[in-house]
Amino acid sequence: MENAENKKKKSNTLKILVWVELAVILILAFLYFTTKSSIDTVVIEKEKTEQMNAELEADYDSIMTEYNRIKEEYGYLTDQLSEQDSLIIAQAEEIQQLINSQADYRRIKKKLDYLREITQGYVNQIDSLYRVNQELVAENQGLRTDLESANENANSLTEEKDNLNKQINDAAYLRAYSISATPYKTRSGGKLSETDKAKKVDMIRVCMVVGENKLVSSGQKDIYVRIARPDNLILTQGSYSFIYQGNRIQYSAKKVISYNQKAQSICIDFYRENLELPKGTYHIAVLSSEYEMGNAVLVLR
Repeated sequence: MENAENKKKKSNTLKILVWVELAVILILAFLYFTTKSSIDTVVIEKEKTEQMNAELEADYDSIMTEYNRIKEEYGYLTDQLSEQDSLIIAQAEEIQQLINSQADYRRIKKKLDYLREITQGYVNQIDSLYRVNQELVAENQGLRTDLESANENANSLTEEKDNLNKQINDAAYLRAYSISATPYKTRSGGKLSETDKAKKVDMIRVCMVVGENKLVSSGQKDIYVRIARPDNLILTQGSYSFIYQGNRIQYSAKKVISYNQKAQSICIDFYRENLELPKGTYHIAVLSSEYEMGNAVLVLR
């Protein structure tokens, strides 16, 4: 009796073990197929991503190859499209970064379409510039022959015009005549007496006749005197200077005259004050604001 019960218990235990093992096998089989399916999905997604990236790279390379070809072929024209160049380069760099980082496919595709659009517009502009340039070259070649013959005729006219302008320009400024420079010393009572001794000179008076000239407009005119010592230093008080033919130069004395296109005599005084006057020859220039009106020399001993 006991043996029969023992046998029955063993049989039940064995059945339980069989069912447990079967359950484990079923669970493992489920996990296996589930995991395999996930792995297959990941592999498929990876392959799909790689394929899409390859397509994007090919699309990108195609666009940039065409852009670089145009740049190389029409480089002399592309300088006029620097703004578009900068935009294309910036877009291309951004797209390359997105492809490298495997960003969203649709986002990259949209940017590639935009890059293709602006690149095509760039190519069209280059083509227009090229055609316009060719037309201008042809037109210039036709004009060159006409210009060469016209230039030959114009050269003789230009030479005559230049000669005439030179004559007019040479005549259309103030001139001074009978320029003289007289050194004086001051005596008691403020009287002046002439002297040619350098140490005794207190004042140099430069006198002249400003000539008549109908080509010079009437009005206030600045007349400058520049006195150069024997060592070429300009005698000047303080910071006397003015603009003469585009350069700032020093002057010794100045006078403003009212010019009415008629000849007039004037004198301009230079006061020595504490300046040193060495012995020798002094060169004196009389200037307007644009031209030298005349010159003279003074010898002090």
